[in-house]
Amino acid sequence: MQPEILNLIFAGESDSLELKTSIRDPILLAKLIGSFANGKGGKIVVGVKEPPEVVGVDDVLARQVYEAAQQRITPKPKTELSFIEAEGKRVAVITVERSSEIVLSDGRAFVRTGTMTKPMAWTQMRQHLPVEPSTSTIESLTKLIERKSTIIEGMDKRLEKSSSIKERAKEWGAALYLAS
Repeated sequence: MQPEILNLIFAGESDSLELKTSIRDPILLAKLIGSFANGKGGKIVVGVKEPPEVVGVDDVLARQVYEAAQQRITPKPKTELSFIEAEGKRVAVITVERSSEIVLSDGRAFVRTGTMTKPMAWTQMRQHLPVEPSTSTIESLTKLIERKSTIIEGMDKRLEKSSSIKERAKEWGAALYLAS
């Protein structure tokens, strides 16, 4: 596996590979896992900085963050955490399989576009839905829609109270971004 992972690392980030020096935030890791599951799958390699250089990882911390991130994801995609030696240092490799259902991270759907992780647009969500979605997918998406609707309603009320055109434009821009 070592030559394969080194080839990946030195090829650089892509729509199926994310390189991280370290990862301490389970929210960020959950977004990354969800984005790969909603895309074509991929690997997250922790213990590598760019330009590609292996710096190593703390196994215990990486496992704790991985497990905490898993608790933020619904439904749980198929993932695997492994540790390997690369250039004499340990790196964490999180392999994420493509999911047949939309994977939500803290109630939000993300997708990998090139080397970026972005919120999934509703058109992408619609294309990603299986013919017969599971109950958990329907419940998760319903909660997401309810939350987005609440945000938009609140912004709409603030917009009505806004006094300047500039304030209104900012509110509408933010509302459109959140709705996508």
